[in-house]
Amino acid sequence: MSCALSQGYNLDCRDSLGGLKSIRIATLAEWEALGATVAGGEVTAFASPTDQFWKYEQLKETSSLTESIAASASAGTVYYTPEVLMVIPKLATGIRNEIKLLAQNRLVAIVETNDETPAYFVCGVTNGLDVTAGTAASGTAYADLQGYNITATGAEPSPMLKLAPSSGTIAAMLADITN
Repeated sequence: MSCALSQGYNLDCRDSLGGLKSIRIATLAEWEALGATVAGGEVTAFASPTDQFWKYEQLKETSSLTESIAASASAGTVYYTPEVLMVIPKLATGIRNEIKLLAQNRLVAIVETNDETPAYFVCGVTNGLDVTAGTAASGTAYADLQGYNITATGAEPSPMLKLAPSSGTIAAMLADITN
């Protein structure tokens, strides 16, 4: 049977942190041009690395990645819905214009976790992510966020990938593809 279970899970060390440190974004077409090599759910190399992704640094404890499993027992189907919540502080014309471009494209996101040794997950590699919600807000109190909240969601046939090169370092891989 091709979908037989293959492993169990033991509790690991408590060394992971919530939230995201950064989000790198490119269009789906730019992702496809990179020619990613994928093996076992991990991106191990890029055939044509070029500066395709733009890095959006995130404020502490504001942004997130969620991936839900959507399944229908009666139809026998399963798919995955990644959701990336990005927070950009400060209302500004340049940011407003870039958000408009994000909303007009199908996107791929590489998210960086806050862990001591960050993990990198890639979302939207088959169908892309769409900006499905967003706000621009001034806040009310002095300590409130003045800025943007952007939500990008997708519907994918497989779960998100992990960036894990078999040769070289993740830092070198990211340097090749980040503007």
